[in-house]
Amino acid sequence: MYRLIPRRSGGLITGYREISSSSNPYYKEYRRLAGSRKHRRSAGRLALEGPRLVREALAAGLYPEVIFATRRFLKEGGEKIEPVLPGETRRYLLPPSLFAAMADTETPQEIAAIFPFREPAPHTFSLKTLSLAIILDGLQDPGNMGTIIRTAAAAGVEAVYYGPGSADPYSPKALRSSAGAIFHLPPSALEDPPAQVRLLQRNGFTVAAALPRADHSFWEIDYRQKVAILIGSESSGLSQELIAAADCSIFIPQYSPLDSLNAAIATAVIVYEARRQRSK
Repeated sequence: MYRLIPRRSGGLITGYREISSSSNPYYKEYRRLAGSRKHRRSAGRLALEGPRLVREALAAGLYPEVIFATRRFLKEGGEKIEPVLPGETRRYLLPPSLFAAMADTETPQEIAAIFPFREPAPHTFSLKTLSLAIILDGLQDPGNMGTIIRTAAAAGVEAVYYGPGSADPYSPKALRSSAGAIFHLPPSALEDPPAQVRLLQRNGFTVAAALPRADHSFWEIDYRQKVAILIGSESSGLSQELIAAADCSIFIPQYSPLDSLNAAIATAVIVYEARRQRSK
């Protein structure tokens, strides 16, 4: 096990190289990863900002290639992260102004990292053992995306898939909204969601489409069996092709003139009903 405890030496943090320019290649790579979905996928890396995401990635067994931090963070909170970093992790000390220019948040917590990470392919999830899944269709808000992943992980959902047109769950905003749950329940991209629905059905799943108006209330479904829940986009809902492919449709009764619930809240209501039924 590697262990590195931060120590003061000549005014610098031992083990860290101080940089004062944005021309550093790792600094530039971090910014590129944070800003480009295509580059994240091709490079097989993620840009993580903030101690919570870094700690959750470490807890999931991932180890960073590069760490960026300020003196202030290392002095006030570094002892919670430094001891579990491998020795080969590159460490860079940034002044607050340079860190702020790199960060995605307005008031950054002054630690960030580059982690190796490959998004799982759909076939990674074993359909023999899988029993509760979500398919997201065109979900466009990264905040909702991250919140759904966080809620799904808490409720015991075993797989999350997302179709074309959806927000990238590995973008900075979605990662923050997931609060690190994404490393314990990493979502998988689908090229053809209706084909995935048919595959799930062939493997014994009942596929339920969540709609504003439907034949069954969400609590009438037996979630103790193998179930996949289809959740549509905030603006246009589920595609007609997915609605037609589903075995049934469900809705959440509402006692107000609002058209529908926020996608993340609707998902939470449904998956916690599944959790309730499965806990009996």
